[in-house]
Amino acid sequence: MRRLALILVLLALPASAAEFRALVGHGGPVMDAAISSDGSKVLTASFDNSVGLWTLGSDDVVWLEGHEAAVKSVLFLSDGRAASGGDDFAVEIWELTSGKRIHRLEGHKGQVNGLALSPDGRVLASAGWDGSIWLWDVESGAAIAEMTGHESSVSDVAFSRGGETLYSASADGTIRTWDVASATEDRLLVTHGFGVNELLIGDGWLAYGAVDGGTRVLDTETDEILADLTLDRRPILSLALSPDGGRMAVGDG
Repeated sequence: MRRLALILVLLALPASAAEFRALVGHGGPVMDAAISSDGSKVLTASFDNSVGLWTLGSDDVVWLEGHEAAVKSVLFLSDGRAASGGDDFAVEIWELTSGKRIHRLEGHKGQVNGLALSPDGRVLASAGWDGSIWLWDVESGAAIAEMTGHESSVSDVAFSRGGETLYSASADGTIRTWDVASATEDRLLVTHGFGVNELLIGDGWLAYGAVDGGTRVLDTETDEILADLTLDRRPILSLALSPDGGRMAVGDG
């Protein structure tokens, strides 16, 4: 039986107290959340080994269960599917209508920290505690390539707007870029000095958040620092962009 352990609050800006919506049901901390493109559903990843699929505006929730350890990341795919990555070293792909698992993607030798989907919806990238990045074919579940180069855990990955470049952030304090077509490292983009936790891609810019609280925005063409948004020295744990691209939310801990 699931125990009430965490409340996830979703709101638009600005919001009143009446607009808060609590999603309750996981038996452990919620590690990640994703909202569908039409805003009707939410995925949640939990330390209780499950993924929750919530329908906003109702009490409907479907539990996607198959991971053998904590789930760290979730992502909506196209065509009614979703992906999740966990501490069991695996990536799962789910069919959301039935709640059934379609593929279990195995290759990482450590927990899966982050996921990213290419703009065309065909390639899934996963970031691993083992320092590797894997590219997967979404339709077949087949591994496309393993990419290595980081000297420590890979924290997050993000595709460029065109999909030709993959950005990776690592506990080794660097951000690297990778050519997706050849699955090879392109260049070392950032040396921050402290571990980089989060990446966010915008129109011509890349934002990152680090363990030391460093939060910066870079021009992806010139590498120029467009803004330094560092406010505190607590680790940055999440970054999110508003639908219109005009606001960025930063979460720390």
